[in-house]
Amino acid sequence: MSKARAQLSALVLAVALALPLPAFAQLGYTGPGGPGTLLQNLETVGPNTQRAQADDQLIKEAKERIADADPRVRVEGLEKLRYVANQTESTQLLNLGLNDLDVRVRIKAIDVLGARGVNDAVPLMSQRLFLRQTPAIERLHLVAALGRIGDARGTLPIIEYLEETTDPDSRGTAVFALGEIGDPRANDTLIQIVQNDRSAMVRRLAQEALEKIDGELPNHHQEELEAERKKELEPTDQKLSQLRALDAQLEKAKYGEDTH
Repeated sequence: MSKARAQLSALVLAVALALPLPAFAQLGYTGPGGPGTLLQNLETVGPNTQRAQADDQLIKEAKERIADADPRVRVEGLEKLRYVANQTESTQLLNLGLNDLDVRVRIKAIDVLGARGVNDAVPLMSQRLFLRQTPAIERLHLVAALGRIGDARGTLPIIEYLEETTDPDSRGTAVFALGEIGDPRANDTLIQIVQNDRSAMVRRLAQEALEKIDGELPNHHQEELEAERKKELEPTDQKLSQLRALDAQLEKAKYGEDTH
């Protein structure tokens, strides 16, 4: 390969990597070793993408494991849903895990729902937070997941949780979650904690939570939104236009070499 063609190939890869991952996956590009040219990949995208096939397989495997009698296998099944794109089926299976008889399975479902940011799970998770039979460790995971989801409906349940627990680690987790949610209704509770909590760690986390709510510190959700905003600064059609132009140059360079 000539130096000029190598440089053009590098440019194609650079522009491709600049695409948001979901959009790039939808393009169906299979990489430099895939069949056909990049332009052909762009024009032959259909519903049967590699990602869709992978999701279908993961959901199938998750269903099989979730039906297993061994709780450890059910936990493995729920973990497979962490990055599945199909929101409907993955959430349905995770809700099954949330009502499992084994606490290990429920905790895995809680953690994955939190990691996926499933807002629809917030009411049920909030209810489970105060069921008498909910173990302390499960409550802690529920609080952390509500913080990760960042839905304001989780604010009051977490405040109520803070009023009931005295463990510093649990209180620290709850205070951090309030900062991630960013709901001003938590301000009075956080101010009281800053002034009166026995734990220096909890007081510090409460102060940081107040700063997040007031916009002085970014929370995790704000950072994610900013990252997405930066990805979308360049319109997708403009990126596709660049890809097509670079592909045309590659084809020209290839045929130019072939004529020598």
